[in-house]
This record gives sequence, C-alpha cells and structure tokens, in this order.
Amino acid sequence: MGRKILVFLLFLIVMITPFFISYNSFNENNNISSLIENFETQTPVLLDHYNIPGASISLIEDGELRWIGTFGFADIENQQEINKDTVYQMASISKSVTAFGIMKLVEEGIINLDDPIETYITRWQLPESIYDKSQVTIRRVLSHTAGLSRGGGYPGYESFSELPSLEESLSGIGGGSQPVELIYEPGTRYFYSGGGYNLLQLLIEEVTGQDFDRYMKEVVLIPMEMKDSSFQWEDYTESRIGKAYNIKLEELPNYLFIEKAAAGLYSTIGDISQFVIASINSYGGGDDFLQKGTLKEMYEPVLTVKGLEGFIYKSTALGHFINMDNNNRPLVAHDGGNKGWRTNFSFVPDIGAGIVILTNGDNGTYLINEALNTWYFKVYEEKRDFNKLTHNVCAVVYAISSALILWSLLIIIQLYKGYKKGELVFLKVYTNKIHFIVKIVVSVALIYFAYFIGKQIVPILGFVNTNIGSVFGIAINIRIIIGIIQMFVNKRKIV
Repeated sequence: MGRKILVFLLFLIVMITPFFISYNSFNENNNISSLIENFETQTPVLLDHYNIPGASISLIEDGELRWIGTFGFADIENQQEINKDTVYQMASISKSVTAFGIMKLVEEGIINLDDPIETYITRWQLPESIYDKSQVTIRRVLSHTAGLSRGGGYPGYESFSELPSLEESLSGIGGGSQPVELIYEPGTRYFYSGGGYNLLQLLIEEVTGQDFDRYMKEVVLIPMEMKDSSFQWEDYTESRIGKAYNIKLEELPNYLFIEKAAAGLYSTIGDISQFVIASINSYGGGDDFLQKGTLKEMYEPVLTVKGLEGFIYKSTALGHFINMDNNNRPLVAHDGGNKGWRTNFSFVPDIGAGIVILTNGDNGTYLINEALNTWYFKVYEEKRDFNKLTHNVCAVVYAISSALILWSLLIIIQLYKGYKKGELVFLKVYTNKIHFIVKIVVSVALIYFAYFIGKQIVPILGFVNTNIGSVFGIAINIRIIIGIIQMFVNKRKIV
C-alpha cells in the first residue's frame, strides 16, 4: 500500500508542477523602466536560446518614442551588429502602411471604400466565380473579408531572377504565386489574402497614374517622416539592410517582391515606431496624416478571426488586426513574416502606448510573442490571451510528457528487477506464430503512431513554444519503445 501511495504522489507532483511554472523569460510588471531593463538584459539571452541572429525593439509611451534597443547581428559572418539604422524587410506590415495610402485616396474623394474594386482597375480582372464579384469591395479587400484566395503567400524572388509583372503575379505566374480568385462569398468570413493587397497595389497605380512605390513614397512615407523606408530596393537599402537567417542560422538570399503592397516594404525600427506614433496622433485628432474619423473607421472591428489566429487577434479591420479591451478600446496590431524576417507592431491608441519588434531570423516569432506578453501585462495588468494559451499548452504537454517518462522509468525498474531475479521469460519466436505476428503488427502500428506525432502534432505545438514539441515527441517515443519491449517479455512472475 505504501508503495502505491508513493507512486501516486510521484505522478501527482510531476503532473501538477508544470502548471505553477512561468514559461516567459521576461518578467511581468507595470513599470516602464523595469520593462526596459528587462528587455536589455533578457533579449540577448533569448536570441541565443531561439537561434535568432538579431532584433530591434522600441517602446512608445504617451504617443512618444521612449526607448529603442538593438541586439545581436545584422551580419553574423562579418560580425556586423544591429543598430538603429539597420534596414529590415517588413513583410506583411507592408499591408498596414499600404492601407494608409488607400485611406488617403478615400479622404481625397478619389475612391470610395464600398465600391467594387473592379470599378477602378482595368489592367486585370478577377476570374469568373460562382460568387458576385461586385461584392468584392475595397473595404472588404482591406479587411481580408472579400472572399479572395491567398494568392500563394509570396515567398519572393532571388535577386538574379526576372520578376513577373503585377498582372502576372495576380494570375499565378511567377515563383510561389498562385491565381487570385474569388473562393468565398464576400463579407461572410475572414480569410487572409495577400492577393487582395496585390489588387490594392494595382488600384493605386491605376487611379494615380504613378508607380506604386513612388506614390507611397511621396504621399505616405515622406509625409509620415519615414525617411528610411521604401517599397523600392534602393542604393541605401543595400548598404544598410541586415541579412536574413533560417532557424539553423544559415544565411538566406535577399528576396525581392513585385507584390510590394503585400510584402515589399523596407524600413527601420525608428521609422516603424514613427508610423505607430503618427497613427496614435491621428487617432487622437492630431491629424498628423489621416483624419481622426478615418483612423476610427480603420480600427473598427469588421469580422471575427477564427482558428489558431484567433488566439492572437480577435478581429480583422482595415489593414490591421484589432483586439478590443474591457473598456472598448482597440489594441491595434499587425505582424509580418517573410523568409528570414519576423516583425510586429502593436499599440493602444487611446493611451498612446505601443511596441515594435523586428527580427532577422525565422525563429523571431518566439521573441516577438515573449516581448508582447510582457508589454501587454504592463499595459493592461493582465495576461495576454496568447500568453494564457502558451502557459496552458506548455503545462499540459510537460505534465503528460513527465508522466509518460516517469511511467516508462517505473516499468524499466520493474523489468530490471525481474531480470536480476531471473523471473523474465522472453517470447520464443516459434512458440506461437500468430501471437508473434500480432505483436509485430502492433509494434509497427505504435512506430507509425510515433511517426504521426512527430510529423503532425509536434509542428502544431511549435506554434506556441519551440521546445514542447520535441519534449512531447521524446516522451512518446520512450514510452512506445518500452511498450514494445514489454510485449516481447513474459512478466507472469513480475509483481
């Protein structure tokens, strides 16, 4: 009886303990000075832990830039450090900046948000669909609710490649692009579409008569004082851009984009911070760039975001994602992910608080989430929903993994004792062929199950934490190996 109680207590301890562990490397507090100190000390540790070459982080307080921190390397081989002038690919943050260009056209009366987008474009048309193309409005395209396909994700083109035209990209001609098509009834669901922003890029070119990058430079970037930003590869970009790296810290090519509105912005930590500050000021009526009413309209939730994305963003809006707090104040955000680049900005315009995180590594998302978790707690004095999800998933996985390993260890001890006493009888192959074949089949099934876990479940767990998938996979494999050994051992005399 005493032994059973001890075993029960061991299982109880290993399964409960993970729920009392914090899985954030940054401390949670509501003091800006402590937050800055925490970022300065822990960010280098996390870069090393997650295999991220470099990062830039900024904090905005009361609508003003409070702090910029730069960490790690822009170029590992040449030991060139990240600095405030380092240029990053912004990836999908490009969409938020493009949305400002579209809303400027709306304010000037050149376009109407609720008009069909095909009203303004002639160089390319959506393929025929069972759904009504006239319901694909500019507003819905901005908010990813127009029912358009993704367009392929746009991985970019190597510098020696010939870039397709914008029309060719929309038609699915080019590296990694797929046709932009109307695949859902417009206005009924959120479905992220980079292809939709290709259409917005085309719209800007047609209604202004200018190249997209020139219009954005003259009408958006310069007036917003984003002097080091561009949708066009320029001479200064080449001398200042960081190098991109994969999860193994292997250098990646600098991919170029014809799909500029969706993924082609180059910028710095200072300029994206300025974008956030200008957004906050316009929202407050300062009219730094857009009118207050325009910003209010942009940040109004359109439709609910579902699936895994829904744990990060609750609603989609015009060029941004929105989480409304208990006081009905929006948290405005967008993230980005090109090959070797991970980026995010988040801010609460009502109180003038914001954060920008830029990284030049594929694992940058893990740093971004940890930084957002601690910043969110500082702003709201409560845990971010994704932080709660991460804690619960990590705790459950570590609890199950610990129990499986403990279970396996106890079985190993039991088998070892039986072996030492000479009480084990191994199954003889030719004693019972059917019995042996059944055990082989079960063993193969267990091995396939382990393979399935490694291929399907582990990557999903990696969405919230880089370590738990591996831990879970190892625990499953250990238990399966022990289980297979058990099948081929006769334990009649083992108590």
